[in-house]
Amino acid sequence: MLDKVVFFLHVVRSGSLSEAAKHYGISASAGSRWLSELEAGMGVSLLKRTTRKITPTQAGQRLYDRFSLINGQINDVFNEVQNLSHEDKGLIRVASTPLFAKYYLSQIIGEYVQIHPSINFVVIETAFEVDHVHDVDFAIRANATYRGFQDKDSLLVKRSLVREPLIACCSPEYIAQYGKPEYPEALKSHFCLYATTLVGGNKWIFEQNGEYNSVEIAQTVEADDSEILKNIALAGGGIAYLPYSLVNQELQSGQLLPVLKDYVSSEFELNLYFKPRKYMPVRCVNFKDYLIGRVQEMDKNNKKALGLPKPKQLLVE
Repeated sequence: MLDKVVFFLHVVRSGSLSEAAKHYGISASAGSRWLSELEAGMGVSLLKRTTRKITPTQAGQRLYDRFSLINGQINDVFNEVQNLSHEDKGLIRVASTPLFAKYYLSQIIGEYVQIHPSINFVVIETAFEVDHVHDVDFAIRANATYRGFQDKDSLLVKRSLVREPLIACCSPEYIAQYGKPEYPEALKSHFCLYATTLVGGNKWIFEQNGEYNSVEIAQTVEADDSEILKNIALAGGGIAYLPYSLVNQELQSGQLLPVLKDYVSSEFELNLYFKPRKYMPVRCVNFKDYLIGRVQEMDKNNKKALGLPKPKQLLVE
């Protein structure tokens, strides 16, 4: 019965029986049978099913709300007992933006599995927020911040990993054909390359003399991978707003030219998110500490090579 209730929690979180079955490691038909048996055993309908989605009934929502808390406490008990062994083994699930996965996470995991061969990883490469944070141990997300920026409220613990300037840039061919914007509002009449997950929507923010300019840019191309946007900009497709380290070589070679240099741009920020837990598994605690420490080292070396200010030291908690 407990297995069936926990499976029910996964169904409600994902809104999909097949997704929940995949996560739980059973077939969709077995999952459907479990739900039917759970409803029969409790004598009440728990889910409303349509061709598009699955939603809980009033009774199902009550079961979900109450048992989610209990399930968290059960997991704490398991983690507390497992931590007594002090052994670093098990599975770690990480969701990461493509940029961080390529330039940081792949190297860090490669190093870590050599040190801890009993640790297995599942890496989900996505530029979007992980809707069901219960399905991963850690999530790395990108954002654009500026002075006075207020992050949205979250129940997750947040640790800043990487911060560097964003820079608006385009190819010389683009400027030759369309001209160069001299102030932020001029971007509305230009082709702009747009990443929802990178700059928090289609608003680019610039600062000059303490005043902020929030510009709703003219969308031309939207992509979730920053390197795709860079390649489109290199081909003359428009103005991109990208992390400095990603376009540094192209700026040095003249393949890309900066625009709006008289304005202070937003900062590109990569953050680590995880659930607040009384008893985090030892494998997750150790990997978190290693990840934060190695990112600090790699970021420091990158900034030194690029001539950027040293990154701030982070507290490992």
